[in-house]
Amino acid sequence: MAITPENQQAIVQILCKLLRDSKEPIIRAKAALSLGKLGIESAIPDLSQAASTDPDIQVCLSAIDALLLIAKPELIEIMTEPSKNQPTFHINQVGNINTGDVKIERDMVGIQYNYTFPEPKQAEAVGQVSEVIQDIRQQNPQASDIQIVDIIEGELATMHQNDPQKWQGWIDLLSVVFAGGVEAIKIIAPALGIPIEIARRLYEIYDRNRNQLPGN
Repeated sequence: MAITPENQQAIVQILCKLLRDSKEPIIRAKAALSLGKLGIESAIPDLSQAASTDPDIQVCLSAIDALLLIAKPELIEIMTEPSKNQPTFHINQVGNINTGDVKIERDMVGIQYNYTFPEPKQAEAVGQVSEVIQDIRQQNPQASDIQIVDIIEGELATMHQNDPQKWQGWIDLLSVVFAGGVEAIKIIAPALGIPIEIARRLYEIYDRNRNQLPGN
């Protein structure tokens, strides 16, 4: 059943209020993307304001994506339907990570990032997650960084329901990646080829999933 114009406008007003007033950057970012998917032009002023002044970089990027979706609604299918290009994650259990010396070397926007992790297992784990992120980028070339992380989060949720053993393997792998906790994000982000804010969001996704492990 089609929604009435009045109810649609009420939804837009709620999302705009969340975008303007929520103290949580993840909520503001989600509100921005939701407004873009709705494609309602009355949201443009709030999205423009968020894109230019929000203190959180990811909210700014989400607002920019939303403005693009309103301007070119034909991109919605490309940017919001991962089902046709959903990646298959081939991640080994952490116990299978090889312990040889591994160096992460990645060319990031013309800057050579070179860091040798003190723990070889962490280097290998970071390399595996980096490969998954690159695979998602290749399969979803129009996706923003936050949408790539959304794909990973959705895949983890599906694994948790349908393949708990594989899900736990992923969480074990991410526990090695983020072995240094929040403080390690500034080092992990360049090695993964993503901005620090996106790496922080990936850490938050990992942390939420970790808390669902038996015994937590």
